[in-house]
Parts: sequence; structure tokens; C-alpha cells
Amino acid sequence: MVKFDMGAAWDDTQQLLKSHTALIGTIAGVFLFLPSLGVAWFGPTPIEPAANATFDQILTTFQESARQAMPYQLLIAVVAAIGGVGILRLWLSRSSVSVGDALTFAIKMIPTVIAVQLLMGIAVGLVAVLLIVPGAAIGGAPGILLLIVGLLVFAGLCFYLWGRIAVVSPLIADHVQYNPVVALKDSWALTRDNGWRIFLFLFLVTLVLGIIGAIVGGVSSVFGGSGEGIGHMVAGVVMAGFATVSGVVSLAITAAIYRQLALRTSSDVFQ
Repeated sequence: MVKFDMGAAWDDTQQLLKSHTALIGTIAGVFLFLPSLGVAWFGPTPIEPAANATFDQILTTFQESARQAMPYQLLIAVVAAIGGVGILRLWLSRSSVSVGDALTFAIKMIPTVIAVQLLMGIAVGLVAVLLIVPGAAIGGAPGILLLIVGLLVFAGLCFYLWGRIAVVSPLIADHVQYNPVVALKDSWALTRDNGWRIFLFLFLVTLVLGIIGAIVGGVSSVFGGSGEGIGHMVAGVVMAGFATVSGVVSLAITAAIYRQLALRTSSDVFQ
């Protein structure tokens, strides 16, 4: 098995971002930017805990904010998934594909994408229970030690899993794979012997995007504030724009990883 080349993947990512620019921009604008902007402008405002709030009160405040935001985030996730699969379809197609064809295909594949996420969520949840609950249940010094070890092992497994299932969405978009179990199995096979290298690549890119996002968010909050008005609307545009750009970059990275691994394990030729 040939080792994954991070430099080549980054070069291919840049090439993908330069291809189908108008079509990708249209899909990203409708399915990534506008939903994020709508929630930023009209969605629930995060609840700020009181200055003298206790830990329990702060936790309750965060839980309530998450509860209010969940329906909006789920809606954004589904709409973004349609746009994401459509963009991947355009990038990975071996023949000419129109925006309409790509989006029609993406809508058909949404049940598969959702099923993959549910399966992964269940798997991660079960692993978390097996590794974390015993230490929390025992208590005392032995329980704390077991809990720390469990958390470290859980984090390591999640990181490794991230690398091994990184190409699920591109694989679904390319192979028209409706079976979520087969899609996960194929991703696992395609990333064999490269899980940690892919994770490192994804982690570094995510870290950079996270730092830039924190800076953009800080600047937006300073000028926009959390109240209503022009400043708040401008801040929403800025944050939605950054979320769109980072989302497209993330899609291009997974597509580049998939293209490299697929080309090295088969005779497929991408445009």
C-alpha cells in the first residue's frame, strides 16, 4: 500500500478549488452561505450566563442554548449535506455534469449520508460508554485513573477513526453507493495503512481553519456585538462567509484525499 502524500493532496486541493468555480460558487452560496446567514440573522441568540452564575447554572444555560439551536443546526446540516455531495459530484465526475444533475443526485443520496452519520454516532457512543463509564462509576483514585486512561484511549480511537472514514462522502458521491455499511467498509479499505497520516493532514488543516475562524469571530463580535442592528447583520454575513469558505475547503481536501487513494488502488481517471 502506497503511503498517503500530504503535499500532493494539498496541491490537488488547490486545483479542485480552481475548477468549476462558478458552479461551485453557486451551490455553496445557496446551500452553505444562505442557510448559515439565515440562522445568524434570525436564529436564536445564545443565552449568556449571569456574571455570578454557579457552575450548574452555567451548564444549564449552555444546555438551553444548545436545545434552542439544535433544530436550526440540524436543518443547516441537511441542506449543507445536499450542497456538499453536489459539489463532490461535480469534482469527482468523469464526465460532464450539470448543477441540476449534481443536486438531484445529492438529494437522492441524503438518506445514505444521514445513515452513515447515525451509524458513526452510535459506534462512537458505544465506545464512549465502554471506555468512560467504568472509571466514572468506580470513583475514588482508581476510578479517576481509569477515567483518564479511558478518555485518552477514546480520543485516540476517535482521531484514528476520523482518518479512516475521511473519504466516505467522496466515495458515496463517486460510486453512487446507497448502502451506508458498504460505504463505511469501502472507506476503511481505501484508507488502510494511512489512517494516522490522513488524520494528521485533516487535523492540521482544521487547526488552521479554527484559528482563522476564532480571529474572524472575535473581530465580528467586536464590531457587530450580540444585539440587533447593522453591526449584527454585518457580523452574520462575515461569519456565514467564513463558514462557507471553510466548508468548501474541507470538501476539496476530502475529495483530494479520495482522488489520490482511488487512483493508487485502481485504474480510475478523474477529470
